[in-house]
Amino acid sequence: MKIAAYGCGQNYTSARFRVRQFIGDLATYDIHVHEYIAPIYKHLEPKSHNPVWLAAIKVARPIALMPSVIASHRYDASWIQKEMIWGRDTLERFTQGPRFFDVDDALWVPREGSAYHMARLARHMDVIIAGNEAIANWFSQFANDVRIVPTAIDCSLFCPPAVPAPADRPFTIVWTGQKVTLYHLVVVEEALRIFMERHPDVQFHAVSDAGPVLKSLPAERVTWVPWSPAVEVTAIQNAHIGIMPLVDDENGRAKCAFKMLQYMGCAVPSVVTPIGFNKDILKTGGVGLAATTTDEWVDAFESLYADREAAADLGRRGRQVALDHFDRPIMAKQLAELFIDVVGVP
Repeated sequence: MKIAAYGCGQNYTSARFRVRQFIGDLATYDIHVHEYIAPIYKHLEPKSHNPVWLAAIKVARPIALMPSVIASHRYDASWIQKEMIWGRDTLERFTQGPRFFDVDDALWVPREGSAYHMARLARHMDVIIAGNEAIANWFSQFANDVRIVPTAIDCSLFCPPAVPAPADRPFTIVWTGQKVTLYHLVVVEEALRIFMERHPDVQFHAVSDAGPVLKSLPAERVTWVPWSPAVEVTAIQNAHIGIMPLVDDENGRAKCAFKMLQYMGCAVPSVVTPIGFNKDILKTGGVGLAATTTDEWVDAFESLYADREAAADLGRRGRQVALDHFDRPIMAKQLAELFIDVVGVP
């Protein structure tokens, strides 16, 4: 079986972890995936956020993808990770069917008209691959075949460090994410301020393509770590706590717990808002702490700060759940079975 895949850029999280990381594993099932990345995508890396430039790219993007859309008809199916133009239904319907549309965000929310276009796009897809139940429920209004496939992590990459971090390092809370998700930090800013005020040895590290604006926190104890794949892993491995705060809105409820899974893979205890797929993972028991109010966030921080052995146990259990349920080969098998079910035996 040959599948043409369409991601949203070289370094975009969804393209890397919903499609690209599975290509090697799928080949062992005789499912061969070719990912098309238009040359223009190199201008969509974090350094290029100028609104005028991004608007121009938005128009140029489908033109750049046109040859690969035509080329898809040499394949047995098309695997589309997010829409080809943000919030719009354009060339997707012209790719080779059966068409698999992979979604790990609330694509129907961000822009005016997004819901209308995502509904139209869904009707042209054979299968919607949803990252969680909230996404599946929305797309089920417009698509006949919706399957839930959680996001996976590579537990051989997101793992505890080979050499344990120094025990006397500053107590570090880490958050990792893209610029567009920085607004979720408002949920935890006050709790961080209180906790850091109580404990002068506490630092906060944000790994992102843009620095956070957290004016209430002591600037000298907040570090912005410019994102790269290697830096992200190291920053998590060296942390004492990983956090995934979420604003309780449609975007938040559609989140697929990727940050939480990254922390779990590295055996770092996590504190998370219990919505979206975070809530489902928390139900497995003993893999992280839930916090909604400022008091709950502070209490969670205090408990992990005070009892380092209990925190380590939480991290170890989290890693085991990641290995058992969310490791890359496990999800690759689930995807292979899905493709074979719809397209046929290779």
